[in-house]
Amino acid sequence: MPVIVAIGTHKGGVGKTTTTANLAAGIARSNRARVLVVDADPQANLTATIFPHERRDYKGQTTLAQVLGGQAVLDEAIVETTTKNLDLIPSHIDLFEQEGYIQNTPRALLGFDAAFKQSALLANYELVLIDCPPNLGTFMSNALYAADYVIVPVAAGDKYALDGLRSLQNKISQVNVVKTDQKTELLGYLLTRCDMRTNVAKTIVKTMRDNFGPQVFKTVIRENTEFGKAIMFNKTIFQQELRASGAEDYAGLAVEVMARVAKTKKKESVPDEVSTETPADVAEVH
Repeated sequence: MPVIVAIGTHKGGVGKTTTTANLAAGIARSNRARVLVVDADPQANLTATIFPHERRDYKGQTTLAQVLGGQAVLDEAIVETTTKNLDLIPSHIDLFEQEGYIQNTPRALLGFDAAFKQSALLANYELVLIDCPPNLGTFMSNALYAADYVIVPVAAGDKYALDGLRSLQNKISQVNVVKTDQKTELLGYLLTRCDMRTNVAKTIVKTMRDNFGPQVFKTVIRENTEFGKAIMFNKTIFQQELRASGAEDYAGLAVEVMARVAKTKKKESVPDEVSTETPADVAEVH
């Protein structure tokens, strides 16, 4: 089985999908691993970014909605993207309907995990990244249960960035209580949308590093206008502008993520549960 990493937060506008797409592309294009990305957000923004529209028609494409609904298996939904070593399981707005159907069934928590374990092709990948929806609902629970690790983006440009971190940490703990396999661990907090010319960014970066120390990635994703252009043209930052600071940042993050995964895998013993306590002195920035 590959290493599975959920990229999630309860907040929107923090660069979660941008991170999933560009981190995956950064890892894949550097030949560090073959990567599968799973779009678990019914808004399907990740799918819009990396689905190979120029190569195939999205109409009739098998998506995560059919997989979770039991009409298809995971392997039938895998699509090659235009980035070598990077494949996609697309999402669709129909995934919204599946949430209501599965809420009172085992698939409300185990759907993704079961689909991964039944896949014959998953062994072809070293890494799976799951782009979670910006809430703490059913699909977030599914992703956290299936994942080995979680990356939490924190927008340094948002003065409310630290609000609700405890809720996400509690969600991880709740999932780990019922998880029978290896517990889901925090791989790291990722500071995104960072402009250190502003006092808000300086305060949030300092607060995160002071309180969470090495749990915060050294790499910071700087605010960059090229991200907006890339999204507009359905591209990763590497396809849009290789010389952009965003490309440099995500290339650096790719190295750091793979190093953390490798280091964690080498541990002789794995803790039963990730520590999810928020330090009492974490400041809410307003």
